Amino acid sequence: MLQLSFVGQMIGSLGLGALIVMGYGLVLRHFSGKWYEDYASAVVLACGALAAMTNPIVLESGYIFDARAVFIALAGPFAGPGGAVLVAACTVLPRIMIGGDGVTAGVTGIIIAAGAGIIFNWLFPNKRTPAGFLLLGCLAALMVLSLFMLEFRTALALMESIGFTLTLVNILGIVLLGSALEATKRSADYLRDVEFNAERDPLTGLYNRRALGQFEGSLGQSVSPDKLHGCVVLFDIDRFKSVNDRFGHARGDEVLQRVAATVTSRMRRSDFVVRFGGEEIAVVLLSTSVDDAYRIAEHIRALVEKLVFTHEGETFTVTVSAGIAAFTVGETKLEEAFDYADRALYRAKNAGRNRTETLSVPVSQAAPVRANA
Repeated sequence: MLQLSFVGQMIGSLGLGALIVMGYGLVLRHFSGKWYEDYASAVVLACGALAAMTNPIVLESGYIFDARAVFIALAGPFAGPGGAVLVAACTVLPRIMIGGDGVTAGVTGIIIAAGAGIIFNWLFPNKRTPAGFLLLGCLAALMVLSLFMLEFRTALALMESIGFTLTLVNILGIVLLGSALEATKRSADYLRDVEFNAERDPLTGLYNRRALGQFEGSLGQSVSPDKLHGCVVLFDIDRFKSVNDRFGHARGDEVLQRVAATVTSRMRRSDFVVRFGGEEIAVVLLSTSVDDAYRIAEHIRALVEKLVFTHEGETFTVTVSAGIAAFTVGETKLEEAFDYADRALYRAKNAGRNRTETLSVPVSQAAPVRANA
């Protein structure tokens, strides 16, 4: 009867897994960056362990058994070593406060479960499969040895009564919950990839025209008052067709990638860089005057001019031309600013290429800008 009662309560505790999976999914969707994701995941798993501790089987003299080990062991692969330590600390303290004759064994079991997760993550970082979680469950099952922190006869009696059941339920819980968490992570990663590829150019990694449309739609809603004025800079690689014709499309792709990297290397996080056309790269500079945009464009132009490319022992260089136009959110449509930047770029091409030109949007539609010949 004790074993059946134990199984029932453990399964009830593992039902928390559904909430933990939901919480983990929220973490993956709303936290970016390895450090933030790991520690947010640790908090979710710690909550699961603490919740499991609220539904224990309590034997006489303070021997407490619950499903906490499942959540603690999974902290290693899903929250990293630091997250596993955090989850262990969050469960050790309440166990000490509960007290009883089994406190030493309980704390030892928590440390063994956390250590199992850390060792598993270290030895098998890419083995988050049902078979891998079965191995993790077997490692975490060593926590049952913590019973021998008790008086020997007591430990033997507990091992005979619930040792096998405790081990089996913990292994099963780790396999099931670990598999569910991994499925959630893979789904979140897939969704991130889909969202990223939907708005990125696959060759250069820059934003595409679709993302530009979304950016324009959000300008008036998310931009602070000090960023309402900005500039559009439109870069075009000079004589790009001749590069493809002479050196092949593979070298043309390399040129595009390195020019794109050069442009983005000089941008702020608030700036928006997009592959506007075949060999055209556009930059939306917020809170930037025309004079500042001109200096930025000239600096990038000079950097591109210094790039050296090699093909079958032959070296070559490329240049870019740039056109600049200013815009004011709410007064000048970004589309119109792009049109004037394109006209300025056309002037730069006609003036001999490898230069930067600006063109003023009419005063009635935007703040006056200085034209540079």
